[in-house]
Amino acid sequence: MGCAASTAKGEKSVKIHSNGPLGAKSKKGSVLGRTTSDINDIFTFHEELGKGQFGTTYKIKNKKTGEEYACKAIAKRKLTSKEDIDDVRREISILHHLGGHDNIVCCEGAYEGARHVYIVMELLQGGELFDRIVERGKYSEKDAADCFRTIVETIQHCHELGVVHRDLKPENFVLKSKDYDSKICAIDFGLSAFFHEDQVFHEIVGSAYYVAPEVLRRSYGKAADVWSCGVILYILLSGVPPFWATTENGIFDMVLKGQYDLEQDPWGAISAGAKDLIAKMLVQDPKKRISPEDALNHPWLTGGAPAKKLDNAIVKRLKSFAAITKFKKLGLIAMAKTLSPDELEGLREMFKSFDTDNSGTISIAELQAGLRKKGSSQATEELQQLMNEIDIDGNGELDYEEFVAATLSMASQHSGDAMEKTFAYFDVDGDGSITIEEFKMALDKMPAGARANFGDVNELVAMADQDGDGLIDYEEFVAMMQAGDKPDKNAMKNAKMAGYA
Repeated sequence: MGCAASTAKGEKSVKIHSNGPLGAKSKKGSVLGRTTSDINDIFTFHEELGKGQFGTTYKIKNKKTGEEYACKAIAKRKLTSKEDIDDVRREISILHHLGGHDNIVCCEGAYEGARHVYIVMELLQGGELFDRIVERGKYSEKDAADCFRTIVETIQHCHELGVVHRDLKPENFVLKSKDYDSKICAIDFGLSAFFHEDQVFHEIVGSAYYVAPEVLRRSYGKAADVWSCGVILYILLSGVPPFWATTENGIFDMVLKGQYDLEQDPWGAISAGAKDLIAKMLVQDPKKRISPEDALNHPWLTGGAPAKKLDNAIVKRLKSFAAITKFKKLGLIAMAKTLSPDELEGLREMFKSFDTDNSGTISIAELQAGLRKKGSSQATEELQQLMNEIDIDGNGELDYEEFVAATLSMASQHSGDAMEKTFAYFDVDGDGSITIEEFKMALDKMPAGARANFGDVNELVAMADQDGDGLIDYEEFVAMMQAGDKPDKNAMKNAKMAGYA
């Protein structure tokens, strides 16, 4: 890779705050706004993996299960403004909200101590995508297309769930392992934000080589991510960034001019299709820029074959909820009641974006209109069938808890912490098992329509009671809650070691 790309490597992400430092000192519990377990009771800290602006990332190990994770320890003394604290909370919320996607780093949980906030994530050990580009010099077109398709699919997933990344660059895509065909994982959502369709942002964020012109003009939306993807594709194919200068301001000038080269070496050996896709992404006017969905349908990414039509990310989650057992539906509604504010923020924002009349419920018309804004045109009949399955209390609309239960990410559903809290919601006396009476108590807290929907409590308990003792222990509960999901090799191991077995 050429000198220019080496300059791009390590390019700092920036955020220009609208307000200066407030000088506020953080107190225990002041960042997350809730009490958490002591991280040292759960994990052992090992070697340092890297340093950032606000803290250090370590490899850690769960004391009970032996599983290894990465832990980002953020120094609270460096969070000198309310805006800094809000950024940390939002990053945690976004990680929870997007969790469960193969190409997005999974957040295992967040903790707060006297001096640090800790974000525990899956351990990714394959190194940066940028390093692989440097190692190979450049990708073949097939390599680039395979890699880039994953990047665009990941960004489309974020946009469908109401998140704009705002700092896309090769350093923020990491390989899960050292294998040649390792999956790519998006990381570092520290500058990301929740958004509503047509929302306009004004703060300058991102990294110089990858920032879209409208960001520099302080008026932008989700299309800024597409521009950054175009820059990444340019680098994947050529080894150098399209906009280059010796100073940051010089780079910004080049971005605003929008002039880049697709003629000189190596572009003569690169296909017209690849150059056409780049040209459609690096369009100055964001309204004329190609969308992620249209990019995924571009012949260069599909190989000329028609792209497979994929469900919108929200529709996928709704369909998944509609197809599960009554036991699991009840469990997810209980989980929705027990999640922390940072785990719920993304779903709360999404609910508000659908509930346009602020009634506190989502009608079929609002659901369809909201999905249409996100580029999904589900038939009314299909949505009505989904609504019938998700509308637990039978009032014809989705209330907040029904919506949250139906759109929880798979990562949230599989979280050991969330599972334990949900089990404890049913296990009122805390003896490690759920009785028929305790199940009845949980149902009694729900509206009459919902109670009728779940039917006979004895049948629900029998469904999960594998050993036939009339009780549901923690292992049986986890097995029932994860039945039909993608197998999780650690699920039962974690259940056995959680202190219930």
